[in-house]
Amino acid sequence: MQGKQSLFINLVLRLGLILLVSLGVLAGVSTLYVKQAVTSQLMAEADRFGDTVKLGTRYAMMNNIRDDIMKIILNIARRKDVERLRIFHKDGQIRFSSKPDEIDQFVNIRDYACQVCHRHDPPPKSLSTRERVRFFSTPDGKQHLGIISPIYNEPGCSTASCHAHSGGTTVLGILDIVVSMDQVGREVGYLARLYGLLAALIFLVTALLVARYLLHFVTRPVQKMIRGTQMIASGRPFDPSVVHHDDEMGRLARAIGSMGTEILRQRDELLAANRKLQCANRELEDRSHRDPLTGLFNRRYLIKVFSRELERACRYGYDLSVLMLDVDYFKQVNDRHGHLCGDAVLQGLADVLRKTVRATDVIARYGGEEVVVLLLETDLEQAVAIAEKIRLAIAAHHICCEEARISVTVSIGVAAGPTRETVHCTDLLDAADQAMYQAKAGGRNMVVPAAKKGDAAAETENHRNEGENG
Repeated sequence: MQGKQSLFINLVLRLGLILLVSLGVLAGVSTLYVKQAVTSQLMAEADRFGDTVKLGTRYAMMNNIRDDIMKIILNIARRKDVERLRIFHKDGQIRFSSKPDEIDQFVNIRDYACQVCHRHDPPPKSLSTRERVRFFSTPDGKQHLGIISPIYNEPGCSTASCHAHSGGTTVLGILDIVVSMDQVGREVGYLARLYGLLAALIFLVTALLVARYLLHFVTRPVQKMIRGTQMIASGRPFDPSVVHHDDEMGRLARAIGSMGTEILRQRDELLAANRKLQCANRELEDRSHRDPLTGLFNRRYLIKVFSRELERACRYGYDLSVLMLDVDYFKQVNDRHGHLCGDAVLQGLADVLRKTVRATDVIARYGGEEVVVLLLETDLEQAVAIAEKIRLAIAAHHICCEEARISVTVSIGVAAGPTRETVHCTDLLDAADQAMYQAKAGGRNMVVPAAKKGDAAAETENHRNEGENG
């Protein structure tokens, strides 16, 4: 699983890398520029130094005073930065040198010090400083700068009697000066270290400032907005004023706050609509379980609940009873007062039952004028007592219908279980039905508990036809 990525760390690393590369390039370019500038300055100084040497030796050369020339060269070569100073004849012979063992030796005419002039025929009358400079390293790794300065023929040289040169000769020789670049290396190294330290300091300060800026203006506002989205997801409103900025972050926070408000509003509307839908579904479901006339549960719902509760009673070992009620002489009520009054009697019966039994008991219209009451956790003795209470309450109740004051009685059969004979709910319902017909046969307006299955069957068959008349 990938770890969480941090916007703050990513931005700091990327900006830091860009800043580091930029400062590195700047430091490198600055160091290179300084090196070129110092080198150009050294070249200019070496060139001026060569002119000074030529002027210093001019009189001795005009008079061919070799000892004076050597003394001048040796004295000048004592300078700390001068590595070597020598004068070549135009044919490549070293006439004077700060290293005496080189004097009178010949050098390769194609050596850079000579080639710079000999590659042109005739030799040029003037050369730029760049053309006269060379850079090289000694075997010990030290850097040196060499600069040549042509010694041109002058009228005094071509007309003098001592060592006159032809007037057509342009260059008589070359002054070659080699100076050490150690000082340049030290200065450039010092500047490079200085630029490096300065770049590191700038990088550190800038990185800290950028990090502080990002933390204050990016990371913290983003974290607050993340918490805000989490609040919205959990159903709480987000206050955008916690992001104290008037820039894009502030506008984004306000947009998230507005979006959250709209989401919560729509969620409340959706929840309200869902509650209404649930209520409608419950009402619809309840209606599907109810008898439209009496408001009692219908037969289908009774069988569903009865089966479930009987299974629980068998599993956990508690008693369960059922009452089967039938209105006595109900056909006569319909015939004498009409079916509307018959419906009113059934509705009045339902009201009495709701007021008499417990809220946990189930009352259902079983069919016609028959009503079933399911008594949970009730044995036969308790069920008979409740049935007697119901019988008395119904007998004492009067229903007014079209100026008629109607009172009815009921016959009630009682059955209890579970037993070996009552494995299914239909078994208990049949037992209660048989007991109810026994009550009908016994004179009506009475409560009869269910007899054993063998005894009750014969009596029920004998009296069922009599009970058909109400």
